[in-house]
Amino acid sequence: MTPEFEARLKKAVDERVIPAAVVLARDKSGKIDYAFSYGPVTLKPDASPTQISPSSMFTMMSMTKLITSLCLLKLVEDKVVELDEDVTQYVPTLAEQPILTGFDADGRPMYKERTNPITLRRLLTHSAGNGYINMSDDLRKWALATGRPLPVPLRHSPLSGGMSVDSRFNYPLLFEPGEGWVYGSGLDWAGRLIEKLTGAFFDDFMYEKVLEPVGVPRGAVTFHPGRFDEPLFAEMVGTARRNPDTGKVEFIETEYDTDNEAFGGEGLYGGAGEYIKVLHSILADDGKILTPQTAKYLFEGLLEPAPREALNVNLHTTDWAVGIIPRNVDYDWSAGGLLSTGGVGLGHRKKGFLQWSGALNMSWFIDRESGICGVFGTQLLPVNDPKVKELTKDFEDAIYSKL
Repeated sequence: MTPEFEARLKKAVDERVIPAAVVLARDKSGKIDYAFSYGPVTLKPDASPTQISPSSMFTMMSMTKLITSLCLLKLVEDKVVELDEDVTQYVPTLAEQPILTGFDADGRPMYKERTNPITLRRLLTHSAGNGYINMSDDLRKWALATGRPLPVPLRHSPLSGGMSVDSRFNYPLLFEPGEGWVYGSGLDWAGRLIEKLTGAFFDDFMYEKVLEPVGVPRGAVTFHPGRFDEPLFAEMVGTARRNPDTGKVEFIETEYDTDNEAFGGEGLYGGAGEYIKVLHSILADDGKILTPQTAKYLFEGLLEPAPREALNVNLHTTDWAVGIIPRNVDYDWSAGGLLSTGGVGLGHRKKGFLQWSGALNMSWFIDRESGICGVFGTQLLPVNDPKVKELTKDFEDAIYSKL
């Protein structure tokens, strides 16, 4: 890419600003096919000195959401389910969730019954009312009031919140579906539809319909790394945390629940080099995963007016999400992620720029008009780390300088 960018990335790893990184970019024409990896696969003191690579298995967290969305769009394409169909008939636990309206004087939760349908569109676009306990003050307060344990990320169940979607995400809605926007567990619930509607194991469906067509080997991106060859565990990327006193990153112990259900919003493990194969197929619109007629939902805003307004208020007034999300840009949510629909803050990005990320500071993007896609991979807490954000911006700038 550029020697300057690679030197900055190496310096950041050597000085323990980040633990390691894998960065990849591919363009539509074939001129750019870039991969650069640097650093140890883990900072664990007694670990062997294996170097990170594009095949190293990241904990992808919300990078999972795009892959789950592609699986669901396959069901839409095959006319198994409709985008605006009420899907609660297939997921009884979701159907029963009331709307949390507040708390009484004694701190007890107050509820009302839901009247609007929960559709696939609303689950895919975070407009069905499903939040995340760790991101919502009201849901945290509800959990404490009802005796539900607060989940501990990257730890074994029951600390993680439960081993099934029904147990981990069975909490009330925050608003009427279609009347607000909140980032949350909609894709986890949507993922349940795959097994309900097809009778297939989610991991197998994903492999056969999304991954295998673009050349991803079985097990290289999976919800269940324990199902496959043991050497995959040697490739699992260790997680680090920034020490607030020293500013340096340090190894933290993480745990993997091999018996969990497939969590469609956060549960994948996989290599960045395999993930970009999926991105490039979408970029090229090559029909290997979705027909062009279905793939258009990835680059078309799907939010209703009230949720779209709520999304833009959220992104323009807070800075919580991993990745580069400029102000002065108009946003919508497509079937695949955050969609830039216009605005003076786009810079070198073009209208229709699609992006999202994972909590451990990984991120991806597809810019169809510019003909480029990319992945920035690392494994680091806290979420939305400023140092990683700077390097992610450097990476994007370096890519666009070569177009």
